[in-house]
Amino acid sequence: MSDDESMDWSEEEVRYIQALLTWDPNEDARGRDEPIRQEDPPVGHFMFLVLGDKGCGKTSMVERFCQDTFHEYDDGEFPDSQYEQGCCHNIKIEEHIYILNAFEVASEHLTNYQQLEQAFQVTEAAVLVYSVRSRASFDIIQGIHDLICDTVGGRGYSLILVGTNSDCEDEQREVPWAEGYKLAHSFRLRCAFIETSAKTGENIHRLFPQLGKEVLELRWVTQQRKEEAEKVAATSSHCPEKRMAKWKSWTRSWAQLKLIGRKASASTVSPSISFLHS
Repeated sequence: MSDDESMDWSEEEVRYIQALLTWDPNEDARGRDEPIRQEDPPVGHFMFLVLGDKGCGKTSMVERFCQDTFHEYDDGEFPDSQYEQGCCHNIKIEEHIYILNAFEVASEHLTNYQQLEQAFQVTEAAVLVYSVRSRASFDIIQGIHDLICDTVGGRGYSLILVGTNSDCEDEQREVPWAEGYKLAHSFRLRCAFIETSAKTGENIHRLFPQLGKEVLELRWVTQQRKEEAEKVAATSSHCPEKRMAKWKSWTRSWAQLKLIGRKASASTVSPSISFLHS
């Protein structure tokens, strides 16, 4: 090939040449020696509800958690409740992976008590959401809590109260932090409390793992109570209560006769004692 002849390379050939020129056999060997770490499989799952007034920040909170994105809306503009069918996301609790399904309940369904009761029956926990910029959204939380209590009865159910828009200016805030904390601790059901900001991401990724820990603890307590009840039932089934009852009936006449004999002996001895003292 003469010096004045040009050499044309295709893009694929250029990439191949570049790879050859930059290839380091030692680096390739190191890569083979290092084991490939695979993510551990999930060990369980959770099903949570997300409830609150319209425009309180439910959708933005779930979107930030599941997709790590945030869309800012103008005042009076509300996003669609796009997570009514659930938002599936993995969370890690104490080095274990769990699958979380969070179901957002649209505000217009808060008065559909039959639908809410069904939702409470198939879930283990609920996120009660209000905006720190809206006193009205805060005031309806107590009613939602009371409905949950009436529905779940004595069954264990975990709650967390969440105040959104914590990044707002002081003059925009209508609900102080202390009021949210006080309300959460006044509930009949055990309830944690946290303030979040979907805009900045503050506490969003702490929220659901914290509620997951509450559910795991509740599961453990429920299992302990169940095992204790089974032990008591097993002990009762092996305990000869009926035999003891028959034994008492068999020995009752003997005891009565024994008592009568003692009284008779005492009546015969008494005169002599009286006589000796007379």
